[in-house]
Amino acid sequence: MKKITTLAICLACTLIISSCTDSKTKAQTDEQKETGIEKRPASVITDKHVKIPNSSLYIIPPPGFAVDETSATLSETDGTAHFAQMNIISGYTKEKLFSDFKSEADKNFPGSWKEEPITVNGHTATIYRCKTAGYSQYFMSFTDGYADEMIIANYEEKDAATATAMYEALKTVLVKK
Repeated sequence: MKKITTLAICLACTLIISSCTDSKTKAQTDEQKETGIEKRPASVITDKHVKIPNSSLYIIPPPGFAVDETSATLSETDGTAHFAQMNIISGYTKEKLFSDFKSEADKNFPGSWKEEPITVNGHTATIYRCKTAGYSQYFMSFTDGYADEMIIANYEEKDAATATAMYEALKTVLVKK
């Protein structure tokens, strides 16, 4: 009888603890739904990441890129391609800015505007591609509030290998807040 009582008490305790854990997890999930905040993996800046000057953005650059403090860019050492950070001036939103860029690209270089949603270290972002008179460009903007800063990647259209390397590098961006 004593064994049955002990077993019943252990079983009851297990059920109580289990139900408390489930309700806490459910409450946390409901709270995350209400606030729109979910837990994401921590951003880990590695030895390969390089800070884009004048920003809180870190990127693993393609080979042959180095920080240029004079121009505040991360530039190709033997070429003209470069990464730079960009902030929106007051009175604009990211949506308005990219809408204007798209209109300009469609007007001057029809078909050059492309948009691709991506996930970078658990954060949603969009990479935009367009052509301008001087360069072809990628813009990367986080769309989940992770960072207000954006990255511009300028490259010569004829240099497809550099364009591909820069595009892949954009997928490594982290923010140090």
